[in-house]
Amino acid sequence: MNSSQSTESSTSIMDLLRESTKDLHSSAEGNQFQHLLGSGKVEKDDYCRYLQQLYVLHKTLGELLQERKAHPALHKIVQDYHFDLTCLKNDLGFFNQTAEASQAVPATSELTSAMSRTAAHSPAGLLGYLYVLEGSTNGAKFLAKALRAGLNLPETAGASYFDRYGDKQRERWMKFKEDMNELEFSDEERAELVANAKETFHTFSKIGNQLLNK
Repeated sequence: MNSSQSTESSTSIMDLLRESTKDLHSSAEGNQFQHLLGSGKVEKDDYCRYLQQLYVLHKTLGELLQERKAHPALHKIVQDYHFDLTCLKNDLGFFNQTAEASQAVPATSELTSAMSRTAAHSPAGLLGYLYVLEGSTNGAKFLAKALRAGLNLPETAGASYFDRYGDKQRERWMKFKEDMNELEFSDEERAELVANAKETFHTFSKIGNQLLNK
């Protein structure tokens, strides 16, 4: 093992994920569509289609996590609230959209296919996708506020997904971090987690581009 590999192996998995995806995270947040979301200036139709992509991603990942929940790493990390699609269903319902009728854009379909492949050969790798979705709850309360103002939404629907944990957000994120860092992932699993997290950030940028280029 060379020195860089040794250093990487001694780094906590959450620090490794954060540092490895830092540039991609910034790039995804700087995407034109994400900028429109954050400013509350997104078109309503585009926003509804974005909620549909989130529903498809969460539903697919939730089902795969449920199927593989006996895996030790998933058993420790995954909580019931990771399967809860209530906010997304309510937000789509507010716009008279049926969640189950959500149509995936190509980038979303590519990521859900990747999730299925990961579940088949490396279940622990599913946590790389979950890392990005859970991490998005940090600061999302401000996004919800901007969307409510920009799209004239009520407090209880339309943008509730972005504040889905409410006052429990910090508590749940800290638990996720602590539980992840307590697990002993192999070098192969660590690499898989990072690769999947990176792919997720890439996908969010591609989703934004595809929604705007409809």
